[in-house]
Amino acid sequence: MPDRLERGVWPHPALSFDEVADFLAKVLKQGDIWFPFQREPHRPGEVVREGGTIERQGENRYIYRAIASHALSPRTTLHATETTFLTPRDAALHYLRWDLNLPGDLDGWKVV
Repeated sequence: MPDRLERGVWPHPALSFDEVADFLAKVLKQGDIWFPFQREPHRPGEVVREGGTIERQGENRYIYRAIASHALSPRTTLHATETTFLTPRDAALHYLRWDLNLPGDLDGWKVV
């Protein structure tokens, strides 16, 4: 860390929320069909894999799905949602706000 301070690369500058959203939109449009992982249906008795995913179903169809477990029973689904977006940017904005709570902190990087 001292060498980073010496070179002036720590703390690093904040990331622009719009630039992060643009980058994620590009990934959604050109990358794998699923982001960040392929959502598998929850099987009763297994721990709920919480969080959101985005599935690209076509050039103008992006499906955001999220699932949450019950606080006292991680094997029980409390809430599941599905939202359709027409653009990768809209899907990216939703994911960044609701799953990553941005703008804010992203693994030590400030996103503003």
